Amino acid sequence: MGIAKADRKLMREINNMQVLQRIRAQEPISRPQLAEQTGLGLSTIGNIVTELLDNKLVREVGEGDSSGGRRPGLLKINESARYAFGVKIGAQQAWISLFDLCARQVEMVELSFQKEDAPAVVVGLIAARVEALRKAHRLTKRSILGLGISASGLIDPQTGACRYSPILGWSDAPIRAALEELLKLDVIVENDVNAFAYGILLQESAAATRNMVCITTGPGVGAGIILNRRLYRGSCGGAGEFGHMTIDRHGPLCTCGRRGCLEVLASDQFLMARAREIAATGGSTLLETMVDEQKLSPTTLYYAAQVGDEAARSLYRELGENLGCGVTDLINLFNPDKIVIGGEGAVAAKFFLEAVRDVVAKSVFPHLADQVEIVADDGSEDVWLQGAAMLIIERFFEVPLAAY
Repeated sequence: MGIAKADRKLMREINNMQVLQRIRAQEPISRPQLAEQTGLGLSTIGNIVTELLDNKLVREVGEGDSSGGRRPGLLKINESARYAFGVKIGAQQAWISLFDLCARQVEMVELSFQKEDAPAVVVGLIAARVEALRKAHRLTKRSILGLGISASGLIDPQTGACRYSPILGWSDAPIRAALEELLKLDVIVENDVNAFAYGILLQESAAATRNMVCITTGPGVGAGIILNRRLYRGSCGGAGEFGHMTIDRHGPLCTCGRRGCLEVLASDQFLMARAREIAATGGSTLLETMVDEQKLSPTTLYYAAQVGDEAARSLYRELGENLGCGVTDLINLFNPDKIVIGGEGAVAAKFFLEAVRDVVAKSVFPHLADQVEIVADDGSEDVWLQGAAMLIIERFFEVPLAAY
C-alpha cells in the first residue's frame, strides 16, 4: 500500500513537471492545448494547472481563440517564482548577476580582488555580494534555486572543485563546497568556456544549430563543445582544452610546459610578445612609444589597430591565421553547424575573423567548410553569466517539483 501511494505521488510529480515544461516551451498555451500535447486528460490538466497556479509557478496571461465555446485562458511561466545567480570568476574580477526563472537578468554587480588572493578569500567575497544582492531584492532563500559558477581551467564535474587553472593560479580549490557552506544554497561549477557555450546555445534555434563549438580568446584560449544541443565535457570535465593543442612544436614555451600551444599563438600573450618584437625593430612608431611609456596592453594594441597602425593590424591577422589552424582541426573533428569566437579578445574580431575564415577555407577537409558558419560574439559578460545561471534553472525544470 505504501509503495503504491509512493508510486502515485511520483507519477503526479512527473506529470506536473511535464506540464510545466510544456508551458515553458510553448507559452502562452491553453489547457486544451496542454491536454492535446501531453496526452493527459483535460480534467487532469485542470488539476495540475490549478496546483501550479496556487504555487505561483505559472500565471494567466489572457485568452486564446475559441473553438466554439468559452475562450480558453492562456498560461505562461511566472518569471518571479524563482531566481538563480550566475557568476563568472575572472583573473582579478568577478561578475555576479541575478536572473529570474525565464533567465532574464535582473541586476549585475562586479567585484575586484588581487591576483594573489587565495581561493577562499575570493569565494568569501562572492558569497557576501550574492547575499547582499539577495537581500536588496527582498528574496527569500527558498525562492533562490542556487548559483551557477563559471571559472577557467579544469573543473571536476562531480565535486565542483577547480582542479587546475593557470589563469586564476588555483589548484584543487573547492569552490562548490565552500559556497554551499557559506550560503546554504545549491551550487553548480562549470568551466567558463562551457558556460559561455551554453549561453550561446540558448540564443540558437534548435532547427538551425545542433552541433556547435564556441571558442574564446583573450588571456587564454579555450573551447566549449555542444553536441546534439548538449554540453560535451569529456570523461572528467577536461574536454575543450583547445588552447593546449600543439600548432608548432618548435614554437614559444607555454605555461603548461610544452611548446607551440595555440594558447601562446592566439591569445593576449602572443599579441604582447609580437608587439614588443615589432617595437624593438622599429616596425611601428606607435607601438614603440607604447612600449617605451609602458602603456602596451591588449586595449592599447586594439586602439592602435583601430587608428590604422598597419603593424598592429598585421599582428591580428597573424593571430587569426594561427587560430584558423586550430579551428580547422575542430571542424575536421566535430563537423559542427557553427563556430562562435568570443571572450575578451573577440572585441578585435573585425581584424582577425577573415584570416580565420581564409585558413579554414584553404585547409579544412573538402566540403566541410561549406557547411559551417564562423562568427564572432560581441564579447559582453551577459552570455557567460546567463549560461552559468541556466545550469541551475535547467535543473529545476528537470527534476520532480517536490524536490523544491
